[in-house]
Amino acid sequence: MAESGARKILFVCLGNICRSPSAEAILRSLVQKRDDRSEWEIDSAGILDLHEGLRSDSRGLEVLRGHGISNHHRARQVREDDFRNFDVILAFDDSNVADLNKFFRPADGSGRAKVKLFGTYDPKGKRIIEDPYYGDISDFEDMFDHIYRCCEEFLRQSN
Repeated sequence: MAESGARKILFVCLGNICRSPSAEAILRSLVQKRDDRSEWEIDSAGILDLHEGLRSDSRGLEVLRGHGISNHHRARQVREDDFRNFDVILAFDDSNVADLNKFFRPADGSGRAKVKLFGTYDPKGKRIIEDPYYGDISDFEDMFDHIYRCCEEFLRQSN
């Protein structure tokens, strides 16, 4: 568990086997390189529970390995408590944002997490990070590049 006062970030996509676990692994790698990993708590989850307990998509793992990044995440579904425990929830498309706010945000108002579209951090202005699940390895490479840019900008703005 991260130290008290750590910045707590949760990435959320549809199934938690492509985009969000890749973003989790990339951000972890970047903060490790900066040697400030104790300042961060980073996790990922999915809107759906279809892949609960499974490893990430093998194509995404292959792309991460090719860039020297490991990922040991097991898929999980987002929970209402995530809104209480995280500072920011970064979603990958407008549908994710809508689902988070409609189905998972605590009705009693106890959730402190801000839900944001992760692509708003893209310096190239591409706001939606496309789901590569039905594509091929090149789609996973494109996803990696897009997420990497967003992670770098997110960290730059978080200083």
